[in-house]
Amino acid sequence: MLQFISMEEAYGEIEERASRRLIPTALVPLEDAVGRILAEPAVAKLSIPPFNNSARDGVVLSASGLSVAKAGSPVKLAGELRAGDSVEVANEIDADAARIMTGAPVPSWAEAIVMIEDLTLNDDGTVIINRLPEPGAWIRPKGSDIAETSEILKPGRRIIPEHVQALASSGVVEAVIHTKPRVGLCSTGEELVDVKSGPPGSGQIYDSNRPFMTAMMRSFGCEVVVNEHVGDTLDEMVGFLNRVMEASLDLVVSSGAVSMGSYDFVKPALEAVGAEIVFHKVTQKPGKPLLFAILPNGTLYFGLPGNPVSTVVNCRFYVHYALSVMQQKPLETPVRLRLENEIEKPQGLAVFLKAQCLRGKGGALVRALEGQESFQTMPLLEMNGWIVLSEHVGSIQAGELVNFYPSNPRGLPDIF
Repeated sequence: MLQFISMEEAYGEIEERASRRLIPTALVPLEDAVGRILAEPAVAKLSIPPFNNSARDGVVLSASGLSVAKAGSPVKLAGELRAGDSVEVANEIDADAARIMTGAPVPSWAEAIVMIEDLTLNDDGTVIINRLPEPGAWIRPKGSDIAETSEILKPGRRIIPEHVQALASSGVVEAVIHTKPRVGLCSTGEELVDVKSGPPGSGQIYDSNRPFMTAMMRSFGCEVVVNEHVGDTLDEMVGFLNRVMEASLDLVVSSGAVSMGSYDFVKPALEAVGAEIVFHKVTQKPGKPLLFAILPNGTLYFGLPGNPVSTVVNCRFYVHYALSVMQQKPLETPVRLRLENEIEKPQGLAVFLKAQCLRGKGGALVRALEGQESFQTMPLLEMNGWIVLSEHVGSIQAGELVNFYPSNPRGLPDIF
């Protein structure tokens, strides 16, 4: 078991273990894949456009028709092409010019298209070209948008409705996606009271970690299968671990009981069921007592400290990181923003700071908020992301660039 490891080392250990435990896949209809993570490449079954077609209403000219137009003479029209006509119909027209509508197939002899605004149609069936086109003008070549058999969406992308539009256009009707990760959650501590059960008694507090973890896991696209509160005994924790192993989960997260107190029984319980404890304690603030283990059945286990902000940080960064690896998602990269206020920080300790990204005169800025202790939750209502500083840096001056991560890993704050 590793102890007091760096943030980078923790990420490395998580990546190594999570990559061995990929989330199962399923083939689903394209419209049912929205919000899910693509597990295999989506390959175009059809070129877009599927044939050379017109980008404008107007007239299609041959090379000789274009020469006539350059001489200032009227060009004889023959026929009309509309969207829905076949390529064969287009190629049957033997002429120097033809009327053409947007989306119609372009004849093989086409040199350019003149849009309707740049020509004059005469009653005698000829056309005067008022503005000469460049060769290839307003012709959309076959496959210029999407080429048949090309890989158009890579694994690891979360599918959104706009993807469905492009995929369906290219003939993709199904997608291989990762199924929803199955997770188990528990909070620990006799002092905790369910928020739905009425006011807490003397010496009690609301259990806020479990509602938070439930919401966060669902926002990550997970299915919460087991969701319990566990009392302060070793036997109760061992019982919970046995139940989650029977439930065939991908990942388990608990909050509390991972420090050095008399009732911090998560580590002994893991040892009792034969789990491999990969690391315990990371040189960071908040959330130093973070524990990561592998249960005997291969399920990943995160033991988070019980302080509310410690739970938020470790869930947002480490649990989310593991789920990303398990679904082959591209790993998150920070936004580099200029700092509005100075941050005092010792070297040798990574820190996660509640932050607010805001508009400044020269663009986006980020501010570290007041109230950075791990029990202080009021700033969670003001923040829209995190400043993350590695253990390798010390104090930061206003105006320097820092790493900013949005509160929601799926997107940037509204100011962007």
